[in-house]
Amino acid sequence: MRPVLGAQNPRIAELRRLIGRRSSRWDDIVIEGPRTVGEALDAGYQPSVVIVPEHAEDDAAVVAVERRLPASAEFLLVRDHVFERLAPSTTPQPMLAIVARPAASLPAAPSVVLVLAGVGDPGNLGTLVRAADAVAADAVVVVDGADPWGPKAVRASAGSMLRVPIVQYDQLSDAVDALRDAGVTVVGTDVTGGEPFDQGVLDRPVAIVMGSEPHGLDRDVDLDAWAHIAMPGRTESLNVAMAGTLLLYEACRS
Repeated sequence: MRPVLGAQNPRIAELRRLIGRRSSRWDDIVIEGPRTVGEALDAGYQPSVVIVPEHAEDDAAVVAVERRLPASAEFLLVRDHVFERLAPSTTPQPMLAIVARPAASLPAAPSVVLVLAGVGDPGNLGTLVRAADAVAADAVVVVDGADPWGPKAVRASAGSMLRVPIVQYDQLSDAVDALRDAGVTVVGTDVTGGEPFDQGVLDRPVAIVMGSEPHGLDRDVDLDAWAHIAMPGRTESLNVAMAGTLLLYEACRS
């Protein structure tokens, strides 16, 4: 019978400190739930540690993932209240796994790329990565904003974060230069300025640049073109995740 670890176990105390200090500079990431861990395994990521609450030991989804784990993975069964303290979310799914932070670079000749410059809400970021996955975008570029590998962003992406290359840059100008070098037209988004989004401005190959939720993009940024979504109704703007999804589908349609 596998031992069930409590809060006083030295290994649990160590993991609590590590997960609690997790940041965008940490070499590992925490993913949550048997489905997401299974998708990580499908994508070739091998967890170093897997943690399961006592009540879920015999759960079919948990058992299925456990059978797929490499021999090198450390599998820990813990008390339910210990698991709740370890988990980053308030309503955790019954599995946590620690994997190496994925790294990616721009493809050589991308067709559609989504650039998120300062998107601060991890839920919006994860939803946009999911939309990019849905249209088979070649990559998502992240500059500043929320950590794409934070638990909330990974959860909102519903596994897409593990399938779409996530490329990070410190400066938007560096990302724009790299995209231009790859032969891509870089199009910024604005609430009212620029060309209508459905009039050819998003013809491929294209990179769609979305700005932060409260401020959008600075119009002084050096981009190739600008696009907007006409809103004849009374609202002033769309949620960044809604707008980005609409623009991605238009880029793929064109």
